[in-house]
Amino acid sequence: MPTNVTVEYAKAQQKYLNARTREEKIAALEEMISSVPSHKGCEVLKAQLKQRLAKLKQKRESKSSRKIITIQKEGDAQVCILGLTQSGKSTLLSKLTNAKPEISNHPFTTVKPEIGTFDFYGVKIQMIEIPSSFQPSLMSIAQNADSLILIYKNEEELEELKEILSRYRLNKSLVEVNRESNLNDIKDNIWNSLGLIRIYCKEPGKKPEQKPMVMKKGSTVKDAAKRLHKDFLKYFRFARIWGSSKYPGEKVGLDYKLEDKDILEIHIG
Repeated sequence: MPTNVTVEYAKAQQKYLNARTREEKIAALEEMISSVPSHKGCEVLKAQLKQRLAKLKQKRESKSSRKIITIQKEGDAQVCILGLTQSGKSTLLSKLTNAKPEISNHPFTTVKPEIGTFDFYGVKIQMIEIPSSFQPSLMSIAQNADSLILIYKNEEELEELKEILSRYRLNKSLVEVNRESNLNDIKDNIWNSLGLIRIYCKEPGKKPEQKPMVMKKGSTVKDAAKRLHKDFLKYFRFARIWGSSKYPGEKVGLDYKLEDKDILEIHIG
């Protein structure tokens, strides 16, 4: 062991030497890399450790099942949480949703996807924690998600996560989360990453419905009419809008572009 490394490095190295499984070795190597001093004298050591880690992960992936695992989408959107081991994925899932994943100080505690539901002002968002083994069969879930959360402890972990996304060609909307992130900000950022809007429909003379209709950004009155009922489009006369309109209850046509939290009243005849 080099003489200019830290006590934390020495402890992590001992964990690596005592490791019995590939997962334990990977976890120990990640600890060793994160505890290597940043000065120039340790650059070669860090590079060697990263190379060893990459080989271990490559072996793990080559032996992992190539079957595709899918989780049926429930609610209005699906978001996956990705992070290295011990990054706080399970803690975040438990804070955001009704899920009760196992949380411990042991690496790779999560061995299967954990699922919970996150309610954002009436919008149901399905949250899925992906185990940090990053097996291809598990990453197929992230391939189908609407957005991804990357949770990390430092910039080095964030860069490693982005490399993993690149390897799996995952080009999705991202929410980056660290230990300093505010929970309310995380919720807002998740919503903003989805590219959706909430539309509150109402009947003439009545109050708007409390549960929103969730649509893609850029949707029009015509899109909403199609969603509500085929006759709404067939017998459409006009619509009234509260929210993004020039004035409350403005009369608009089918091409009117809806905005988040608009109230929509369709008139047919």
